[in-house]
Amino acid sequence: MKKLWIVSALLISGSIATITQASTIDCSEAYSTLEMNQCAEDKLDAADQQLQHYLKQSIQQNSTDQALVNAIQTAQTRWIQYQKAECSAVYTQWQQGTIRGVMALSCKLALTQQRTLTVWENYLRPMDSSDAVLPKPIVDTE
Repeated sequence: MKKLWIVSALLISGSIATITQASTIDCSEAYSTLEMNQCAEDKLDAADQQLQHYLKQSIQQNSTDQALVNAIQTAQTRWIQYQKAECSAVYTQWQQGTIRGVMALSCKLALTQQRTLTVWENYLRPMDSSDAVLPKPIVDTE
């Protein structure tokens, strides 16, 4: 029981240190693998939140057409499967190096941003000259 408590305390203190470190990283000057991974995760989290917002809005916008809502949800489920498979392949390509995490996260970021743009183009962009419900998402080209 004492060993379990010690291991738990070490895990908690390590998590707190990681959280503290993450909040102080200047991503424009990230140098270490851990810093680069954290910055890539932060960018991916923001992109994923944006995608979820655009998906939610596209479903609300088309809520009167249940067949379309179902199709959007099916497409999203299959897109998630594709993203996992594709970025897993990228991770495998770089598996011998410490860069593998950043490369897989970069893959996920690029695909997530592209998916957000696709959702906007297909379900949120008006075909006439009226304003879009949400602004056109920006795809990061770095």
